[in-house]
Amino acid sequence: MADASDNEDYREKVDGGVLDLSSKDLYRVPPQIVNGIGPDITKLVLDFNDIKELPASFGEVCINLQVLSLVGNLLAELPPSIGNLSQLKELHVNENNLKILPDSFCCLYDLEVLKLTGNQLQELPDNFGEIRSLKIFYCDENRLVKLPLTLGLLSKLQVMELEDNSLVVIQEGIGQLRSLKIFNVSNNKLEKIHDSFGDLENLEVVDLSGNHMENLPDHFNSAHCVLKFYADRNKLTDVPLWLADMREALEISMSDNQFSKCALSEKMGSTCSKLTLLDMGGNFMDRLPDSFGSMNNIRTLKLGSCIGELERRAFQNGNWLTYLPESFCDLTKLSALYLDENLLQELPENFGNLVNLEFLDLGQNALHELPDSFCKLKSLKVCQMSKNKIQILPSEFGDLSSLEDLRLDNNLLEELPQSFNKLTGLKSLDLFNNKLTEIPDALNNFKQLVRLDLSENRFNIPWYDVPQIVTQSKYPQRDPELKDNWRGRARQDLSMLGDKVIKVDVSEDGVDFEAPAKDLGFSENLLRDAVDHGMSFWRSHEGKGRRQKFVRKDDFKFLEVRNRKYYRGDEKGEEESESEKEEEENEEDDYEPPIFQPRNVTEPVSNTMDDGYKAIAGAMEGENWDDELEEVVDPFNVQYDDNYFNNIYQHPRPKTLAEAGYVVDDYLCLPYDIHVQPVSKDRAEQQIEDGQFDDDSEEDGT
Repeated sequence: MADASDNEDYREKVDGGVLDLSSKDLYRVPPQIVNGIGPDITKLVLDFNDIKELPASFGEVCINLQVLSLVGNLLAELPPSIGNLSQLKELHVNENNLKILPDSFCCLYDLEVLKLTGNQLQELPDNFGEIRSLKIFYCDENRLVKLPLTLGLLSKLQVMELEDNSLVVIQEGIGQLRSLKIFNVSNNKLEKIHDSFGDLENLEVVDLSGNHMENLPDHFNSAHCVLKFYADRNKLTDVPLWLADMREALEISMSDNQFSKCALSEKMGSTCSKLTLLDMGGNFMDRLPDSFGSMNNIRTLKLGSCIGELERRAFQNGNWLTYLPESFCDLTKLSALYLDENLLQELPENFGNLVNLEFLDLGQNALHELPDSFCKLKSLKVCQMSKNKIQILPSEFGDLSSLEDLRLDNNLLEELPQSFNKLTGLKSLDLFNNKLTEIPDALNNFKQLVRLDLSENRFNIPWYDVPQIVTQSKYPQRDPELKDNWRGRARQDLSMLGDKVIKVDVSEDGVDFEAPAKDLGFSENLLRDAVDHGMSFWRSHEGKGRRQKFVRKDDFKFLEVRNRKYYRGDEKGEEESESEKEEEENEEDDYEPPIFQPRNVTEPVSNTMDDGYKAIAGAMEGENWDDELEEVVDPFNVQYDDNYFNNIYQHPRPKTLAEAGYVVDDYLCLPYDIHVQPVSKDRAEQQIEDGQFDDDSEEDGT
C-alpha cells in the first residue's frame, strides 16, 4: 500500500541537514529517505505519526544522523542497524511501544541524550554501560524491574530519570556515577537503595518518592550541594542526620512517612537557612524544634494532610502537633501554610506576624478561637478553617481585605462580627454546618461571590429560602488545556464524565462531581450504606456533591429514623398512653410501607438534650412521608450502646493516638447525604405539614 506522501519531493524540504516531518500522518518512513537523501540528513524529526517500524537498512543509510526524534509513534522495536548510527548524539523515542532494545543499541558510543519515556521496556541491554558518552537518560514510565550491572560505567551521566517503573532495588554500581546531578526513581517498588548511593558527591536533585523504603543510607556525601530532596510516600521512621547538613537546599519534601515525636533536629534551624519549601505532612510528629523559626526563607510550609479530600474522609492523615513554638511566627516570608489535620487548640498570639501569608489551611484541628493578631494578615487570599470548634471570630476579622476564599464550615459559629461586611473581595464563602440563626446581612456587599454555602445552620426559614450559590468548572474535551491528554495518556487531574471533562482539585475541601460510592473510600460499614441509599432528612434538592458533615457527640447521642409514630416523650422518654397506642394501631391498615424496607425496627430511644431538642434523621430516599413523625428504626441493623458513635461515627484517627494519651476530637463524621438537625417536636410537625419532606420525584419527572 503506497503512502500518499511517497510522491512528494523531500529533498527540497531538507534545510541545513534538518528534515521535519512531524504530524504528517505517515505510517512508514518515506522511501526517499532510505533510497536517496538519507546521507544528507543530520537531524530527522518524525514525531506524532503512525510509524510502526523503521526500515531494516535505516542505520546503514542515514549514517550522518546526529539527532533522531521518533516521539509518539507505534514502534514496537528498533532495527539492529540502529547501532550503525555512529555519529548519533540525541535519540528521542518517547511514547512508543518498545518492549526491548537490540544489543547493537549499545554501539552508539557518541550518544549523549537518550529519551525512552512511555514505552514498555522491562529491561535494558546487559552492556548498556558501553554508551560511555551518555549524559542525559530518560527511561521513566516503563516496566523496568532491574538495572544492568554495567550502569556504573556511565561516568559522564548527569541526569537519570527512572520514575514510574517497577524497580525493587538499586545495585552497588550507583555509587560510581560521580557526575550524576539529577536522580529520579520515584514511584517504583524500591525497598532498598545501596549504601554506595551515599558516595555520590555532585547530586543536586534527588527524588525517592513513592517507594517502600524503610531507611536511607547512613551517609550522604552530596548533602552539602543538594538543592531539592524528595522522599515522600515511603515507610521511613527516622529522619537521617545528614538532612540537617543540606545547607544549599531549597526544597525538602518527606511527607507521608512514619516519622514521630520531634523528627526534625534543632540543627536544621541554623543550617537549612536557604530552604524555601518544606513538606513534612502526613507523619506523626507531635512538635517542632524550638529553632524552627530560624529557617526564615521558607515560602511554603506543609505540616498537614498529604492526601486528597476523597481519601481524607476515610482516615486522618495529618500530624499530631498540639502547639507551635514561639519562633514559628518568625517565618515572615511564608506565603503558603498547611496545618490541617493536626491537634492545634490555639495559635500563637503573634500569629499576625506572618504578613506575607496568602494561603492558610487550618482545617480539622481543635481551635476554639483566633488571636486578635490574626486580623493583620492583610495579604491572605485563601483561608480554610473547616472542621474546628470556632465559636467566635475576632471583631476586626473584616480587616482581611485580600480574602477571596473563606471556609468556615463545620464550626460552632452563632454569629459573624459586624466587620465581616468589609470582605467585599470574597468569591467563595462556606459556612455549612454552623449554628447561625440569621442570614448574614453582609451577603449584600459580596458582589463578586460565585460560591456560597449556608446550609445546615439554624435559620428559622425553609431550606429553599436560604441563599446558595454552587458552581463548577467544566471544560470541553477538545479544550486546548487538555493537549497533554494524548493517545490515552490522561492527565492525572482530569476525570472523564460523559462528554465533559470536570477538573477535579482534590486538594480542596470539596468535590465538584458526584463520585460513585465505591470511589469515596468508605469501608463496608454504616457510612457506606448511608451513601448508597441516599438517606436524608433535609434533602439537598440541587446539590450533587459529597461532603462531610461534622456533628458533636455532645449534641447528638443517637441518629434516629422515625417511622409512623409521634415522639410523645419528654426529654427523659415519657411512655405513650394506652389510648394513643390504640389509636395508632387502628391506623395500621392505612399504612403504606416505604420503598426501602429497614432491616430492623426498635422501640423509640430516649435521649436527653440540653435544650430539649431531639435529633431526627430522615427516611430512605423514595419514601413518601406522612403528616406524622415516624417511629425509631435502625436501617443498619446495629444495636445502640454507649460506644456506638465512638465505634461507627467517630472521625477515625490512628489507634496509637489515643494510646499515646492524646485527646481524640469528639466529632461524628457523617457524609453529606445524612442531614442531622436538632428540632423540637412542634417544629418538625410544622415542617412536615408544610410539605418540606414530600417526595419530589413526580414534580421533577424523575
